[in-house]
Amino acid sequence: MLKQILTITAVGLCVFAYQASAADVTPYGSINYKWSNDENAAGKSYHKLEDNGSSLGVDFSDIMLEGDTLAGFGKIEVGVDTDDAGSNTFDSKLAYAGLEGPLGSISVGRQSHPFTDNIGGKTSIFHVYGSNADWNYASRSSQTLAISTTVGPLSIDSLGIVDGSSSNTDAFDQYEYTASMNIMDSDISFGYADDVNNDISYWGVAGSSDLGIISMSSSYTIYDAAIDKYGIEVTASYDIFSIGYGDKEGTGHYYTGGVAHDLTDSLTVYAEGEMADLDSGVETTSWSVGSKFTF
Repeated sequence: MLKQILTITAVGLCVFAYQASAADVTPYGSINYKWSNDENAAGKSYHKLEDNGSSLGVDFSDIMLEGDTLAGFGKIEVGVDTDDAGSNTFDSKLAYAGLEGPLGSISVGRQSHPFTDNIGGKTSIFHVYGSNADWNYASRSSQTLAISTTVGPLSIDSLGIVDGSSSNTDAFDQYEYTASMNIMDSDISFGYADDVNNDISYWGVAGSSDLGIISMSSSYTIYDAAIDKYGIEVTASYDIFSIGYGDKEGTGHYYTGGVAHDLTDSLTVYAEGEMADLDSGVETTSWSVGSKFTF
């Protein structure tokens, strides 16, 4: 059944791409699968073969008038449960449409959060583990309005959620923004997010830089509520090797390592391991090997 669904979806995307005479349509996706041995909080380990975030999607754009600087754009992306293990084979990840012009872009729909992308995203270099010490509101949300613009060397990205759940008079139930720029060959981002309904704020700063043959990234985030908590992530990569360290206050410390190698332009194989020293007193060890084919 899953094979039939994937075949129909792939054919539909191709037909959509060929039939779109005005819009520029680009289908894409990935098949990601892993074999893991993870240890739970009780210290019990188990082997499992499973999907690791496969997806299908399509990007599209359309210039409004010939020679015009305004263009419409959009994206539809779904996660694919290649194991067909749940009730939904396809899970909505992103679905938005917008307008882009000389001053920037504006879009509405289900979108990713710039605070998560631009702060925690700088240290998100592993295929399975890592990114455990990053405080953020969410990775993706529906009912969102996003605005992006560039002012000189500064890129500003903002997003707000209007889902009708607010118990106050504020228009947005959650909002956030980031400012990013290149400083001395380093990509630096600052960000702030406000969960209006729950009176929780998030602050963050992150940077990434190539230091010769080594790539370094780090992030520092703050969970600002009744009790403030911090999160620190540091990663480094050399050739096929990557290591990472995370410290999430009130949760634990994480030590991550991995290797990844591109066998072809589309196929990547990887192996990763992580040790977690949790504040509860429990220590866990996990490892995974897998492959990812991107198209």
